[in-house]
Amino acid sequence: MIKRFASHFIFLPGHGYLKQYVVGVEEGQVVSAFPLTEEIEGVEWFPGVIALLNNEEDISKGYSGIFQKANEVLQELPEVFCQETFPSGISAYLLYPFDFTTMLPVDGTRHRLLR
Repeated sequence: MIKRFASHFIFLPGHGYLKQYVVGVEEGQVVSAFPLTEEIEGVEWFPGVIALLNNEEDISKGYSGIFQKANEVLQELPEVFCQETFPSGISAYLLYPFDFTTMLPVDGTRHRLLR
């Protein structure tokens, strides 16, 4: 069963941020992403940022390495994520609290795997 989560921003390492997107998660893996254009039944909203990462090791070593394009807000989902099959092995992590002024994690930001 696919669960859907939305947040202020979705972060795609190496690409930037998407504002108000929904990610679909099945068995701990992200299987889809689309804009949140209206209220959708069954979408769980979280404050902060949802980061789409290949594995927890990326985030457990510290946040600085993955936020190389921290200020870039994208207008649409990059083409690599738009194929019929979403890239495999990507998990969604909620980062909260988050500094929306600098678009970076703050001291005390925690992460949680969304399932």
